[in-house]
Amino acid sequence: MNQLSDNNFRERIADTTEGIVIFYKELCPHCKNMEKVLEKFSAAHPHVALHAVNLEKNPESASMAGAERAPTILVIHDGEIRASRAGLMNFREMNAFYTENI
Repeated sequence: MNQLSDNNFRERIADTTEGIVIFYKELCPHCKNMEKVLEKFSAAHPHVALHAVNLEKNPESASMAGAERAPTILVIHDGEIRASRAGLMNFREMNAFYTENI
């Protein structure tokens, strides 16, 4: 997973053809579970870039993306944020969320 920060968030999103971003907090148990779901998702969709942003350390990126709580997942397509969803998802839900929004 590529770590993004306020310094490179806009640029990296603009350069992403197909991707997922997770906004997380270090001590968030739901974030840890969502990371496992994203690892499984990545194995099924190796062409999709995975990015991670620490919500607490990157308030500018969080504000720009509308991420108010962790975990928040973004779907990126052709450099644009296509969808956002907060909360934990299982693999099936993650797959459907991504597929519906690309």
